[in-house]
Amino acid sequence: MKFRNTFVLATLVAPLTFGCAEKVEDTAPKEEELPNIKVELPPAPDFDEARAPVKWEGDPDGAYSIFGLRKDIDDRLKEGEAGQKVVVKGYVQEIYVPPECPEGQLCPPGKQPHFWISDSPDEKGKKRAMMVVNYHFPIPEWDTDTLKQWEDQPLVIVELGKQYTITGEFKRFSNSGFAHDNGLLEFHSYKAPNPDPESGGELIWIYPPNSDWHPQTVAATEAQNAEMQARMQKEAEAVKKKKDGG
Repeated sequence: MKFRNTFVLATLVAPLTFGCAEKVEDTAPKEEELPNIKVELPPAPDFDEARAPVKWEGDPDGAYSIFGLRKDIDDRLKEGEAGQKVVVKGYVQEIYVPPECPEGQLCPPGKQPHFWISDSPDEKGKKRAMMVVNYHFPIPEWDTDTLKQWEDQPLVIVELGKQYTITGEFKRFSNSGFAHDNGLLEFHSYKAPNPDPESGGELIWIYPPNSDWHPQTVAATEAQNAEMQARMQKEAEAVKKKKDGG
């Protein structure tokens, strides 16, 4: 009897075991298939694209670009602070115009004349542009003697969008109070057509009238110094002659 009961129990248990195994389901998370998305990134900016050559190729004066002048900025600034002139070529980007003062009101004085140049005629903003200062020295209308002295000398006139070759001193601080971390140009002269109609349109260096470095001012100063030295020499000779009993 024991043998029969044991057999029956084993027979009953076996089907239950197999039945449970068939109902087990796979509950592991299935991998989600992502759609094949093609990502297109914009091309990396070309930082050399906006750069000009260090010096303009073929320029007879060996003119720097603004980029080239600032490439070794510390060396160029040392030269400028020591009074050494440099030649730069650039397009006039902006010309400062003093704001108008309404009649009958007191307004602060405008800034000294200055303008901005850039390496490209399409350059926007002041990030790569350079300020040029001290290119114009106004003469009051009541100072008729000074006006007459300079009436035959050409003025420094710049126009927006035009390219000019300019000499000056590259500095951080100008003598007239301007300052710029990346350097500015203290104007000395620029190349412009000769105003003489018989010149055939040749380019000449033009200096700001009424400036201390204009050739006419330099010549007048040298003449005054020579006259003073001659007078002092004459007085010294008179004193010596008197001492000698002459």
